[in-house]
Amino acid sequence: MSLIGEERKRKILDLLETDGNVSSSELVRLFDVSKETVRRYLDELESQGKVKKVYGGAVKPAAGYEEPPYLERMALQREEKQRIGRLAAGLVRDGEVIFLDEGSTPLTLIPHLTQSGLTVLTHSFPAAALLMEQHNQGSFDGRVLFLGGEISARHSRCSGSMTETALNHYYVDKAFISVDGLQPEAGLTSLDDGKSAVSRKAIAQATAAIVMADSTKLGHRYPYKLGDFADITHIACGQAPPADWERPLEDNAIRWLSP
Repeated sequence: MSLIGEERKRKILDLLETDGNVSSSELVRLFDVSKETVRRYLDELESQGKVKKVYGGAVKPAAGYEEPPYLERMALQREEKQRIGRLAAGLVRDGEVIFLDEGSTPLTLIPHLTQSGLTVLTHSFPAAALLMEQHNQGSFDGRVLFLGGEISARHSRCSGSMTETALNHYYVDKAFISVDGLQPEAGLTSLDDGKSAVSRKAIAQATAAIVMADSTKLGHRYPYKLGDFADITHIACGQAPPADWERPLEDNAIRWLSP
């Protein structure tokens, strides 16, 4: 690798440290090089354990498969997550019972829940707090059912057998699910076993399951499985699907929502 190549790789690491992710198209423009050159830089950095390649770019590697804390996740991909929230909210109909998974992406759906007569189930403390705030402001008129269980202060959620048992008492029209990784072969995956168990139960109890995933989740696989492509009905994402995903999406009758 040339000296200029090493300088570019250091710049990529600087961008990751600042933003948490980089896109290949951004790097092509920044360095004025080909996609193949950027891909080579990212391949070399990934082989050194310094980045994790995802569809369309790279993210900071998760140390030891540890899920980042909730407040850290809130800062990543904020604009894209807001677009995803608006898209997903358009699927909700008056009078429905919906499940909101924990995580920063499902949270962006809440400001757009203007439908009447909704019942929202969640195990996310930030989601419950925002729904109460919206109710007090007169912009949400539905019911909120909080699913208790073992509290994770780091991730601002409940999980465990109590949460899963509580979910077992309800059937929901639509479950809005967060993931850490999404691949046609591996399906929906997570960094946390407790979170994945609650999400699996919600998918099983739902008529429709909508994955809300920003573009950094595409092509990623993590240790804990939430479900297969066959288990979901929609994917809401900030970009169009990868070209080689068209067949799996069609085979599983999954509707892809993007701006």
